[in-house]
Amino acid sequence: MSQPQSIILDAERRAWAYWFADGLPTLTAGVGSLSIAFFLLYSRHRAATPLSVGVLLAALGLYGTILLRHRQIVEWLKSKITYPRTGYASPPYFTDDTTLPVDFIALSLQGADAKWAKDIDRVQKDRKRRMIFTVAMVLVATLGMMFIANRWICGAAGVAISAALWLGVRKDERLSWIVLAGFPFIGFYMTVFMANHVVGPDRVAYFLAGSGMLFLLDGAVALIRYLRRNPGTARSQA
Repeated sequence: MSQPQSIILDAERRAWAYWFADGLPTLTAGVGSLSIAFFLLYSRHRAATPLSVGVLLAALGLYGTILLRHRQIVEWLKSKITYPRTGYASPPYFTDDTTLPVDFIALSLQGADAKWAKDIDRVQKDRKRRMIFTVAMVLVATLGMMFIANRWICGAAGVAISAALWLGVRKDERLSWIVLAGFPFIGFYMTVFMANHVVGPDRVAYFLAGSGMLFLLDGAVALIRYLRRNPGTARSQA
């Protein structure tokens, strides 16, 4: 019989791959990054007027909606674009922290013993360690851009974030080259063209804007590829 750890990992990898195959989660994340970047830059460089306050509230509201309702937004988009083409599949573990790992209940019903439970717990602990490491690296890179004046910190931050993302998800799914190469590109672009006159929180805001455009590009490429591979079928005539 197959080991439960490999069964669970395979199931979660399939769920992960299917969740991102259409590019919709990445596109939604891109819109969120651009909205918060716009809010940060607009609020720091515009005088307070009724129009500017309204624009800021709209940008902040959009970001808050995406942050708090990301899964629901993506599920709605998938119900219109993805599920009619290739069917429904349960979302991966990270979309809902309260959800048990994929196939956990099914495995339990098949008579999982204590060793299986230990294997499952080991997988979860490894994933948590990778998540903590990734978040810590992104936080360190962000603080570095804010508080270290040296222009090269932006390039180093881009490389660090790309490496952290790769290490964080490499056991679950392979990131696209657009993301892996994109973050260092954003960092070194800022180093060469912006870092001398953009400092402090503005660096983070511009990096977020670049990240948003990067996610939009990656998501658009994935969506176009998905639609080409899975064209919509004509509805049968009654």
